Order: sequence, then C-alpha cells, then structure tokens
Amino acid sequence: MSERDQVSIPFTTEVRCRLQEPVAPGNGPPPLLVVLHGQGQDGARQQRWMSAAVPEHFAAAFPDAFHPFEVRRPERKVRLGRAWYLYTPEDREAFFASLQASSEALWQLIEKAAQALGADTRRIWLAGFSQGAYMTHYTALRHLDQVAGWVSQAGGFRDEYGGNPFPHVGGRPVLIQHGRQDEAIGVEVAEATATLLRGHGAEVTVQHFDAGHVIKPEIAEAVREWLLKQQPAG
Repeated sequence: MSERDQVSIPFTTEVRCRLQEPVAPGNGPPPLLVVLHGQGQDGARQQRWMSAAVPEHFAAAFPDAFHPFEVRRPERKVRLGRAWYLYTPEDREAFFASLQASSEALWQLIEKAAQALGADTRRIWLAGFSQGAYMTHYTALRHLDQVAGWVSQAGGFRDEYGGNPFPHVGGRPVLIQHGRQDEAIGVEVAEATATLLRGHGAEVTVQHFDAGHVIKPEIAEAVREWLLKQQPAG
C-alpha cells in the first residue's frame, strides 16, 4: 500500500487507515463513508467485505483499530488482531475512559482521511461491524453536527454508553443489520438498539439476513442501496 493510499496517527501504536477515492466523483467534495471492523480483525479485512457497499460517488476510509492483541484459536496459527477499545466489565470507569479516548482518536483519524480525500466534512457516514458497531454508535452520537447517518452491523448499543443526558439524534438515518443465525450477538440486541435510537429521534431501518456473525455480499449491497437513497449522487 502506497503512502497516498493511507493516512495514519499515533496512538498505542502507529494506526493506519486505508483510503478509497470515489469511482465516479461528482461536482464538489464527495461524501465520506468510514467503515470500522470487528474485534480481532483489521481494516484490510473490512475493505474486502465492504468495498461493494460504497456508492460510486462516495470516498471511503477503512481504519485499523487502536489496540493490537494476539488472536489465539484452536488449530490455527496465532495472529495479530486489533480492538477499538479495552472492554473491562470489572472496571467500568476504565472501560468508559478507553471508549472515550479511542473515539476521540478515531475522529482525528477521520478528519485526516477526509482531508486527504478532499471529502465533505459535513457528509460523513459511519459503518461498523460487531465491536466496530458499538464504536460507530458512540462516535456518531458525539459528532452529530458532522455525521450524516450511520450503519450498525451485528452489534448494538446501550443507553448507559450514550451519556447523561442521551443526545437527541435529530432525525439522523440509521441502518441496523443483523444475521438471524448470529451466534455471537443475538438479534434481540439489534431490536433493542433500534428502539433506543428511535426514542431519541433517529430514523431507524432494521434489516435481518440469513447469516451468522459475518458480512455476506448481499449485506454489503443492502448498505449501498440504503446509502444511495439517503445520499444520492449529484
């Protein structure tokens, strides 16, 4: 990957973000889709899954998460994965501090990616899978003046993460996608998140798929179709 195909910021390590220019740019700065991977994955994996979700007039960014760790599974080689934040249920204060610090760093990376791509900083869209979905909700709610809308895939959100008071979402469009056979996060999480966000003013669309904890091609295509309705070319 060449330097012009990525940007980076320092955090726990140097964190990079893959960039994707619009295939068919329109007049003026393009909208920007920022796509967050799940725990133990990376931006390259998410770009393979989600490139088909990016409308032709959108720029896109696929960042790596901030916390590297070893992924160990039976009968597989140890590999390096990444996490967006440090989840410590026994220490809620540390968890929320990690979530906030990671969200602030993510926004710095988004701003750097937008500048490199010449993107419209008032038309930023977020999408996240699994742990990346939690990060997407959290970050979007803190940047409602610049985030046009967001997508949550195989993840969820809780009202305790939203802050006190929970911000009014102001009619922002939100797409929630979930697999009916998701073995990691049940479909009830998607429904609870939809109810929560609707209660705070979001325009929520929920889509269920015959899938497990994964992004199939038809799921990515559904994101693309939804984005085109929300942010048409031209």
